[in-house]
Amino acid sequence: MFFSIEHGVDYAVKASLYNMHGLLALLSFIIGYYISTFYKKRFEIFVSIIISFIFYLVAAFILSKLPVNIMFTPIIVIFIITLATIYFAKKPDNARVINTKITFKDIFYRTLLTVVMFLLITSIPKIAPVNIAGIFSAFPSMMFPLLLIVHFNHSGNQARTILKNTPSGLSSIVIFCVGVHFTYPILGVFLGTVISFITCVIYIIIQLKLLDYFGINVNAKQKKKS
Repeated sequence: MFFSIEHGVDYAVKASLYNMHGLLALLSFIIGYYISTFYKKRFEIFVSIIISFIFYLVAAFILSKLPVNIMFTPIIVIFIITLATIYFAKKPDNARVINTKITFKDIFYRTLLTVVMFLLITSIPKIAPVNIAGIFSAFPSMMFPLLLIVHFNHSGNQARTILKNTPSGLSSIVIFCVGVHFTYPILGVFLGTVISFITCVIYIIIQLKLLDYFGINVNAKQKKKS
């Protein structure tokens, strides 16, 4: 939406295709950070940041070289994300219940990091081609600050719980991107966004029903205490 306001509808429509590739880069980021949380020694948060960014940047570089297709790209991306959703759904939730309140400092740092990342991402079209801008538009600018705060204040187990439950919602963004691609040129930015969002919500409901029908519970599973 912000791309279309600042750079035009045509640019946003093209970027929406590469945003689907960006979701695979985001999935790679999630996997990298998830794996890194098993490291429990010194500088564990720094290690998690480095590993997750390496995973993300390598995936983004590879995906930027691949062509996109409005017919096949959504199918392939949804298939890969669904496999990841099923895999993580089988993993136990190792996080404990947190009773501590969110402090003003937490809110301040999370807001600051989110705003900085948002400004950086929306500035990419000024210095990079549309494929790079589209891919990086899927960067987890809101989730990443939350991960850092949770990981720093609590533990890697808490961060891992957030990560394992994230892929289940990513495929709905693919539907949103497809909606943007088709509705923006015809209906404009505002109405196109509304229609795409409604379609996205309908898809989420159908997806949850189907996963539940096949016995796949995407809600966090608590590990039994001995």
